[in-house]
Formats: sequence, C-alpha cells, structure tokens
Amino acid sequence: MGVMAYAQRWGSFLGRYDHWRYMFAEWNKLVYLKSYRKYHNQGDLERSLHHGIRWLIHSIEQGNDAGSGTYYHHKGWTSAYPETTGYIIPSLLRYSKRKSAPWSEEAEKSALAAGQWLLSIQHGDGGWPGGYVHQNRPSVVFNTGQILRGLLALYDHSGSSAYKEAAGRAIHWIWNQLDEEGKFSKNDFMGAVRVYGTYVVAPILEWLPHFPEHKVSWESHATRHLDWVLTQQSENFWFANCDNTLHKNHAPIIHTIAYTIDGLLDSGVMLQNENYINAAQNAAEVLAKTFLENGLLHGRYDSNWKGSEAFIPTGGAQLAIVWHKLISQGQTSWAQAARDEMNTLLSVIATNGARAHVDVAGALQGSFPMWGRYETFGLPNWATKYMVDSLMNGLNWDNE
Repeated sequence: MGVMAYAQRWGSFLGRYDHWRYMFAEWNKLVYLKSYRKYHNQGDLERSLHHGIRWLIHSIEQGNDAGSGTYYHHKGWTSAYPETTGYIIPSLLRYSKRKSAPWSEEAEKSALAAGQWLLSIQHGDGGWPGGYVHQNRPSVVFNTGQILRGLLALYDHSGSSAYKEAAGRAIHWIWNQLDEEGKFSKNDFMGAVRVYGTYVVAPILEWLPHFPEHKVSWESHATRHLDWVLTQQSENFWFANCDNTLHKNHAPIIHTIAYTIDGLLDSGVMLQNENYINAAQNAAEVLAKTFLENGLLHGRYDSNWKGSEAFIPTGGAQLAIVWHKLISQGQTSWAQAARDEMNTLLSVIATNGARAHVDVAGALQGSFPMWGRYETFGLPNWATKYMVDSLMNGLNWDNE
C-alpha cells in the first residue's frame, strides 16, 4: 500500500466519531498491554472464542451471498472472499461439534451455506477466483488450495459426493500449474513464484485418503514442490520468495511466513519426511523464541531476521497454531509457552476497549495497532479465523 492510499485511509477513518473512540481504546491497549496480558484469564479467552465465532457468522450473514466478507472501518464490508471463506468453514464446523456452545447451530448452518455457495462459483477449469468475488478474477492456485480445506471439512461432515467431485477437479487443475522445477509458475501470485505453495500442497495431501488411486502421482508432485521450497530456505531458516507483494519480498510478512511453515510441517508429517518437518520447526522456533524474548513480533522479517513494521495478529495466530502442532512433536517447552502467550495477546487485542457495533465486536484486526501498514483499519476475516482456531487449540476444544 502506497503512502497516498495510507493517508487516505487515515482521512476516512478519522471522519467518524466512533472511530475516534476506537483509536483512543487502541492507545489504551498499547499503554497498558503488559497489565492486560497479565490479568487475562481463561474466561476471557473463552469469550474471545465465542465472540470471534459470532463475528465470523455475521461476516457471512451480512452479505448478498453465503460467502464471508471483510470489514474496514473506513469503507465498510467488502464482497465475499472465496479463498478465506474456504478455510473459515472448517473453523465453524469444528466449533459447532460442541453442541453446548452458544453459537453451535448458527456456525454449522453458516458453514453449510458457505459450502454450497463455493460449489456454485467454481470455475469451469476446476479452480476458484483470486481476490474478492466482485473482482471476477480468473482461477488462482493458492486461493483454490484454501477452498480445498473447506470442501474436505464439509465432505467429512456431510458425506456429500459433490464436495469430493469439486475437490478432485480443483486438485487436477492445481497440479497442472506445477512446473518441472517444482514451482507453481502459472496462475498463481502476480506471475511470481512463492514458497507458500506449501499451504496448497498440505490440503491436497489431506484429501489423498479419499483418492487412493492418485497416491503415487500426487505425492510425487508434492515432493517436487516441497523440495524446491527447501532450496529457498537459508542457513538461518529464513525463506526467500515468501511475501505477498512484489516490492517487499526482501522482508516477508509473518502471515505468509507462517503459511509456508505450516504447510511444510503438515506435509512433512503426512509424507513422513523429516527434512520438511525440521525445516518448519527450525523457522518456527526462531519466531517463537523471538516472541518470548520480546513479548511481541514485528510484521515483517528480512533475511537476517531483522523485524520491521507493526505486529500482524493474523500471522501471530497462525504461528500459535504451528507451535501447537509442534507440541505433539515433542517441543513442549518453548512451543507451549509461545502458544499460550500468543493466545493471550490475541485475545487482549480482540477485546474492544470501546463499545462496538455488530460489524466490529469480536473481530481481530489486521495490524496492532490498527493503523499499521497491513490491512490498515481493517478486520480481515482471516485474522479472526486463525484466532478462533488457535483459541480452540489452547482451550482443548476437541478434548484431545
């Protein structure tokens, strides 16, 4: 986002009285952050989970279709975002399994409606569009990969063959975009290759038990991509070609770093490949120990792990999910401490210090403070999605 666009967002934001209240509440959180974190308890975490789920349901119900949108203080709701709707679905279904939860029934209903909507907008080539639905973009590899996550959750939940058929078409299309070197070099991010294709490979491998006839070829494709990703990791475990912009690729955001780590870890576990698991764990440990030492993360990190820009809560939540997974890999000290500390931080940030209307209450913001450069003054639906996932992990929602 350029300087002019950033200034325009400030101007729009400051044009409403409510926004001044939110800004002062944000300053209060910044000043007293240490105290808020110290006294935040399990009840507060549970409230953040329920309120976050309620907001995700609202993000679906408020639109003209059954997809989830994003709310910006300075311009209101966007149209639905197919990609993020895809991976919000598993969060809603997971929450809905606990029938005593206050929003269980509504969460299931919204997830099922969102799934039907996604089926209705699948492209003829098998993929799904990039960006928001009103932009009418062509199919994109990464976005399509995230919708696979929702389809799998819906297939497991309902058994409907429509989800399996749609997933099969999408997976075949995705593999057709993979080149001989293992890069997704067609129909992906702005014509540039990126390492967070690992987060596309992982859901394909999760679908594999339902497509056993493709085991050899899909695992071969997956390995080709993951091996290429390892060539982009430096000796200090940082990843090149990891940002979702062209001009700041030298210092990727923790959002896309976490995508890369998570995809590598899950794929490594499913393929029983220690190289992928170690690559993910090493990068995750760098960020966990940086967080535990400093109490906060930057939004971006360059090749020397030097941070810049404001904290991006989305990436923090994603990393907490990775750290949770690493607990089962034997990293019970730093991983558990980092997960718990991050969950507390996210819950504090999402707790409004000012009276909030339904479009705001319960949502996690794009940056902390909210005027940071990532999703400035925005409440991206993907931030709240990852927060509720991590809170369910920490609260042992599934009674593991």
